[in-house]
Amino acid sequence: MKGKALSLILALAMLSIALSGCVESEEGNEVYVVKLSPADMRNEMLSKEIDGFIAWEPYNAEVVVRGEGEYLIQSAEIWPNHPCCILAVSDEVAKDEKLLRALVWAHVKATRFINDPENYEKVIQYAMEFTGKDREVVEEAMKHIKFIEFPDEREFRNYYERLKESGFLEKTVEDLGYASEDEFFEDFLMREAYDYVVQKLSENPSWVPEKPEREINMGHLTADLHELAWYVALKEGYFEEAGIRGNLEKQYANGPMAMEAFKAGEIDVSYLGGAPATLKRINDDIKIHIVAGANNEGSAIVVAKDSGIKSIEDLKGKTVAIPGFGTVQDFILRMALEEHNIEVRLKE
Repeated sequence: MKGKALSLILALAMLSIALSGCVESEEGNEVYVVKLSPADMRNEMLSKEIDGFIAWEPYNAEVVVRGEGEYLIQSAEIWPNHPCCILAVSDEVAKDEKLLRALVWAHVKATRFINDPENYEKVIQYAMEFTGKDREVVEEAMKHIKFIEFPDEREFRNYYERLKESGFLEKTVEDLGYASEDEFFEDFLMREAYDYVVQKLSENPSWVPEKPEREINMGHLTADLHELAWYVALKEGYFEEAGIRGNLEKQYANGPMAMEAFKAGEIDVSYLGGAPATLKRINDDIKIHIVAGANNEGSAIVVAKDSGIKSIEDLKGKTVAIPGFGTVQDFILRMALEEHNIEVRLKE
């Protein structure tokens, strides 16, 4: 009996050590990750604090065009059609049919403007103005971004499942008052306004929705090329034509800050990443609804030019920066490494 008890104690001890991260993986078969703002990744790579990073455009294209780094692999090659930035609204705006339709109309018009080859020169100019980057950088970056009108629900749910399986979700949708995940996603990804706008435009391309009555505070992420639709809607006059009024130019450094602004009542509408939108909607119960999609794909693993890294296998023993744990970029890196049986370790 004592022998069995001792065996059980040893087994539990080993499990505890493993869960605490004290059991070493096969030596040399890991990649070390650090969390950095994408704006800081280039300098950290040039100073050799990191060997590479995964971020969104135009941060990737900038180091590639400057000859400081190389694309190792595009996110589309790892996770095709993965979600990224979205357009979200507060609970109050979600109940305002006129405002909702006006916002979605402006977004759809801007996205179609971006995707129309006849507008290429103007779109590139807008991209340069919005990001502050030169033509060569934005042209390279634009090659890797899919500008969309509404998110792919299947891939959004795929991301949600990854969050759940990895332990990033601190609450369940039932904790938030939903009867099921289907009910949650029907409320979280609100497509009624989008379907209505698309139908109306298909019947009459010149259709403009009824103007809303209230003013809004609207946010976006600073110089995030994925959110170019916001800038195009502003410059091409789509917001004005739809009667959208208020402070439309509130800027945030990242998605979590935009979500906190929603929570504080600073903004009613914002473009931001789908990752922080999902995490904070569930974990912090910040009541927002996604009413349009800004882009899919558009991220990449980039490595230093002189790193000697030519494949995922070459990342073993190297340090790679991610924009945050639980982000789409975090999962893309993990997916690439898992395919090669390479483990992830947090760099201390």
